[in-house]
Amino acid sequence: MQGKGSYQANTYNLEFEAEIQRLKAQVLLSWEKEARTLKWFGLADGMNVLEAGSGPGFFSEKLLELLPNSSVTAVEIDPVLHEKAVGYLEDKAGDRVNHVQASVADTGLDDNTFDFAIARLLFVHLPDPVAAAREIFRILKPGGKLVIVDSDADLFWLTNPPLSVEIIREKFKEAIASRNGNLSIGRNLCRILKEAGFVNVDLEAVVSHSDIIGIEAFEPLLDSGPILQMVKQGLITESEIESYLVSRDEFVAAGDRLMMSFWLMACGEKKSTDISDNSQAFSQQ
Repeated sequence: MQGKGSYQANTYNLEFEAEIQRLKAQVLLSWEKEARTLKWFGLADGMNVLEAGSGPGFFSEKLLELLPNSSVTAVEIDPVLHEKAVGYLEDKAGDRVNHVQASVADTGLDDNTFDFAIARLLFVHLPDPVAAAREIFRILKPGGKLVIVDSDADLFWLTNPPLSVEIIREKFKEAIASRNGNLSIGRNLCRILKEAGFVNVDLEAVVSHSDIIGIEAFEPLLDSGPILQMVKQGLITESEIESYLVSRDEFVAAGDRLMMSFWLMACGEKKSTDISDNSQAFSQQ
């Protein structure tokens, strides 16, 4: 039985709607570069695509726009986000999206079904990421690929003026770990894929910079709601976040400021069935 992950949308932020807007900003921040990298990894129009941990539907919408002849199966365990996505995509996707409320570690979907799978900002919250990767491996077709898009706390932001994030980052790591997540998951993505049975593993980085896309794109990510929620839940003290809040306010007020964020994209392939392997297996019967 899988334990609960470290993320529940309706308790992660002080206000649910603010959390939904934060999730939307995360998609818009780097979508163009992520789409470019997904294509480079082999995503193509017409494929049967799995989106694991699909959230409120913003990334699903982008996939459907990118792949007009593809269908997307959106798997989401959180009932609140599942219902949000169903409503959000109802008039946008028609019958090209299949919503499944289930754990990514136990989807209930058929073996060898999907050409390509994407798990975006999901593995950071999973209690057993290898089990989830193995489940996706099972439902991919031979030759199918899984791309995990995730972060690593020690690589996430660079800013000028500097943000005082050291204490808050360590406290966030502890809080997420107490809920069975891992904010340092990014450095382990390749090993997770290999342990789950994937081959031809590769890793790329997607970098977003405010000098290119504008500082406004980053502002929803500076929302203090998740931090204040952890204070409310007793996971962080007010004194521990004080230096961050002061530096954040100074950063927001600065006239000449910049910000960079980093996502890691790891790709693994389910080995295709080899004809010689089949022949050898047949001869041994």
